[in-house]
Amino acid sequence: MKKLLLIVLLLVNAFAVVSCAEGNASEDVPREKINFDEDWKFSKGDFPTASKSEFDDASWEQLDVPHDWSIKGPFLKTNPAGNVGAYALGGIGWYRKSFTLDKSDANSKIDIEFGGVYMNSEVWINGNYLGKRPFGYISFNYDLTPFLNFEGENIISVRVDNSKEPSARWFTGSGIYRHVWLVKTQKLHIDRYGVYVTTKSIKNNEAVIELKTAIKNEEADSKDYRLVNEIYTSDNVLLSSEETTATLASSKEENIVQNITVGNPELWSPESPYLYKVKTKIMVGNTLVDQVETNMGIRDFSFSADNGFTLNGKNIKLKGVNNHSDLGALGAAINDRVLERRLEILKAMGCNAIRTAHNPPSATLLDLCDKMGFMVMDEAFDEWIESWPFGNKVKEGKAKYGYHLYFDEWAEKDLTELIKRDRNHPSIILWSVGNEIPDACFEEGTVRLKRLMSVVREHDNTRPITCGITHMHLANESGFASALDVTGYNGGGGSVFMYEKDHETYPERKFVATEVPHTFQTRGEYQSQSWYRGANPLGGIMKVPNLSEEEVFGDISKYYSSSYDNSIVRISARDSWKMTRDFSFMSGEFRWTGFDYLGESMFGWPAKLFNFGVIDMCGFPKDAYYFYQSQWTEEPMVHILPHWNWKGKEGVKIPVVAYSNCDSVELFLNGESLGVQSMKDTMDVVWQVPYKAGILEAKGINNGKVVAEKKIETAGDANKIELLADRDVINAGGKDVVHIEVNILDAEGRFVPKALNNITFKVEGEATILAVDNGDPKSEESFVGNERSAFNGKCLVILKTTKKAGDIKLTASSDGLVGATVQVSSK
Repeated sequence: MKKLLLIVLLLVNAFAVVSCAEGNASEDVPREKINFDEDWKFSKGDFPTASKSEFDDASWEQLDVPHDWSIKGPFLKTNPAGNVGAYALGGIGWYRKSFTLDKSDANSKIDIEFGGVYMNSEVWINGNYLGKRPFGYISFNYDLTPFLNFEGENIISVRVDNSKEPSARWFTGSGIYRHVWLVKTQKLHIDRYGVYVTTKSIKNNEAVIELKTAIKNEEADSKDYRLVNEIYTSDNVLLSSEETTATLASSKEENIVQNITVGNPELWSPESPYLYKVKTKIMVGNTLVDQVETNMGIRDFSFSADNGFTLNGKNIKLKGVNNHSDLGALGAAINDRVLERRLEILKAMGCNAIRTAHNPPSATLLDLCDKMGFMVMDEAFDEWIESWPFGNKVKEGKAKYGYHLYFDEWAEKDLTELIKRDRNHPSIILWSVGNEIPDACFEEGTVRLKRLMSVVREHDNTRPITCGITHMHLANESGFASALDVTGYNGGGGSVFMYEKDHETYPERKFVATEVPHTFQTRGEYQSQSWYRGANPLGGIMKVPNLSEEEVFGDISKYYSSSYDNSIVRISARDSWKMTRDFSFMSGEFRWTGFDYLGESMFGWPAKLFNFGVIDMCGFPKDAYYFYQSQWTEEPMVHILPHWNWKGKEGVKIPVVAYSNCDSVELFLNGESLGVQSMKDTMDVVWQVPYKAGILEAKGINNGKVVAEKKIETAGDANKIELLADRDVINAGGKDVVHIEVNILDAEGRFVPKALNNITFKVEGEATILAVDNGDPKSEESFVGNERSAFNGKCLVILKTTKKAGDIKLTASSDGLVGATVQVSSK
């Protein structure tokens, strides 16, 4: 009987501990980090009294954040954001959220954390002003504790002002576009970003981990406590721990440093992104009063002036892309699954690195990069000062209402926030303090650079600092380029052609191509003589080599670019990667860009984007994607272009290009071999093939055996719709999404590469249509709604789950086509 009673008491105690861990942050309960995304009220416009608790918001729209009001349009030629801002509509908007707290929370410290609000956000709690944050890309927090009501309703109010545009050189979105959190702790607690984990050394199959913990006591009395740091495997097995006993006076804070040794460590890398977990605990007696969990990756890396980049003792190249933070048809509003899918597509291309161009990323991105194995250049700013010499004039900032207006007051605060927030991510290998900063050309720019570098090193001295530089010859003269730990070469001003010369002139310099190459492609568009512009080392414009003596395909829209890697700025993707690959001192390159992005439309209305990406805004790879896959992956592959629907071109020689990582490629037309070409010492091979309808097939060959194949068939008229879901089962709860690829096929099931049919969608069950897109740069169709035209045979619909589990059915229909359905379940 006593034994049974003991078991019951143990079970009750265990249940009590679990309940406390998931409950309020009252006495003897660790912290809570509560997702605060749901049930906000929103309205466009300015409401001077909306900060007051008694304000009536009954008529406002109810929604969940992350939210971007700009993506819903209207996109108009007259909108002040202009072509750089994708002709989006900014303005002023307000958000309000009501919430209640348990009376036991009265003993807690309660903060609100914003992942990002674009821009000029101001926040109130119960009518009390908390502050303003101009920078739209930075995270920030406020202490709500002094102003909270524990007997009734609390109202948080947020004013967002993106009315002065353009405020950047790309689409920014507007609103609370990243996650929001409510954080509850006791008054003796680990400070915000108070856990700092670094690998001090890795040798003799042991890693020494240094843990710096910042602790604050906001109690009325001093407190005796124990700080416990524990390291766990990814399977939650405790490996080692360290404990320190201390006393902290009231209203004081202190930093405690501990070292823990991990034997036979699993090293983090893109191929094996192993994550340990650190649990940092504050104990008062036997009571747990605070706990923070931190993912940790153990790795060792270095940059060398002679040998480039080394990770865990292995010399590798950074195979990187630049990406802006918008998510295409979703605009700026972050969605974890949409971002994860984008990273999956990049991973399959062989990409191992990302530059967060040109602003602080979301915490979601960095968590995914840690987990999925991407190295990150974490970038802070696109501009610094208010004005700079530009020819015979003074140009005020890169964007009229950009960050230069806030730099003097906010740069060091924003940079500190970025470094402290992100410094525990093993994915981060470089801090970037700027991009194409004009005053890099002048000595005063070097002074500013050194000030920002000192801010970075104050909070993290374990990673080198870089900056993307254009007009490198001037940055060399000013001393700016040599002041950096790793010098970043952007393509502008001929910098791409200065690698070898600068390596000889500055033998101690460490090199990385921060923004090279810039090439253009529109999915499914081809010109055999297409070019945009190029600059040779001696100055002037040069055409890239033509694929034929005369233009084979005829003119295409000025808004589109050829997918042959012959539409370039200064250098092709092939020539750029050849230099990066072959110069041992080059650490790697970050191409501009991975995905197409909103804004920076070079040819004006109605184009809301330009064609920089190797993947379109829908996530559909372009031909250049397969060039990088041929260079960056080892699994045998072969890809050929263009498509094989060229009615009216019978007998005309079509340039057929193959990308492959195989030894050689053999091409067939309708079963007849057109010859074998070696891939040795080349990055592509070309056949001039007299056009004849049928089947074009490439076979990749290694050691005399066919190891990869690619087939393209001539299609007939559009006949039916195909729907392909990226997942069959997704999560209910109102946050998860499924991407459904829409393809136009002929009667035999062959893809129709030029189909433009308009598709209407109907969703039944536990989902709604979140967005639609087709990747067409000049499309004027809305991203919101239930229809979209195909562009070059494809479009995309994104469904978002409701909060209930259940079946989801999407039906697609179009006049003259056989419709299609696809079913997905949410659990």
